[in-house]
Amino acid sequence: RSVCGCAWWGSNRTHMNLALLDPFSHNELPEVIEAKLEVPSTVSVCAFNRRGSMLAGGCDNGHVIVWDFETHGVARTLELHEAPVTSVSWTKSSRRLLSSGADGRLAVWDVLGACVVQLLARENLEFTGASTHPLRRDVCLACSSSTVVASREVSLVFWEAAGPRSLALLSPDAPADEPAGGGGEGAAGGSGGSRRQPPPLVACFDKPGERVLIGSGKGLVTLLDLSGARLAEMQVAGGPVLRSLALSRDGMSFVVVCADRVIRAFALERLFEGGAAAGREHQDVVSRVPWALAAFTSDSEHVIGAAAAAEQKLYIWDGDRQLAKMLDGPKEWRLPLPPPPPA
Repeated sequence: RSVCGCAWWGSNRTHMNLALLDPFSHNELPEVIEAKLEVPSTVSVCAFNRRGSMLAGGCDNGHVIVWDFETHGVARTLELHEAPVTSVSWTKSSRRLLSSGADGRLAVWDVLGACVVQLLARENLEFTGASTHPLRRDVCLACSSSTVVASREVSLVFWEAAGPRSLALLSPDAPADEPAGGGGEGAAGGSGGSRRQPPPLVACFDKPGERVLIGSGKGLVTLLDLSGARLAEMQVAGGPVLRSLALSRDGMSFVVVCADRVIRAFALERLFEGGAAAGREHQDVVSRVPWALAAFTSDSEHVIGAAAAAEQKLYIWDGDRQLAKMLDGPKEWRLPLPPPPPA
């Protein structure tokens, strides 16, 4: 099953038909919308827990909704954020849930008790994304942007008994990565507040949680250890702005959504070769639609892209870059695309 927004797709093949297929070549892809979830506000981000039994959705009204994926009912409604929720992420045990918001709050929830157990609140800052550590519940990864100056940061947040502690991994204000706001004119030129914000950074842990993968505004992908030491670096060919970054379930590959309307997939080991790389490119060469998000399927063999155009669509490509499936989504909804539950 694949969930997108408030609807999910499944196969309409019966178990009898499945038994007639070649077990070594069969890879079932979603075909039809199986069901929909009604929500009071637009769901902009969502994530499965590890077992795939619960789905968390972050809403534009600041609420976090947790659904029981078997009954389709709302299990919890978590209220804290005063601005849109920008990410949700489960811990390994599924007992806790991380949420980040444009209100500068990063919260860890006890899902059963529907209460906040850890909170980091920052003024003049918005968290653009966050993810839990694959194995540890006392550490998470957070991407943030200042609301008053042109600056961004990727940091580790340690949830300690004395309170949260942050360790900055990358803060490319300028000129280490790219000019903030388009060169050196922003600070002095124009009126206050007119400085253009650079695009947000995107980041994720690798599968064992020993390294962090960070994508920048000009197509630079950097691999760091948890102390912030750079291990490898690669430039996406053409230097496009990177909108999102996701790791495959097997931890061997990653996929990025680029502002040039191309989704690119790379082997993680390609980072150690350095230089520029084009990767495995996926796009709609006819319509040239922009992309909202991309992810791998649970078997890590297919790439899924969610179109950001008015007509919502899902594209699924195989390992040879051939379009294997195209799914039409509800036209009235946006399409947040959750990755499959982690292994």
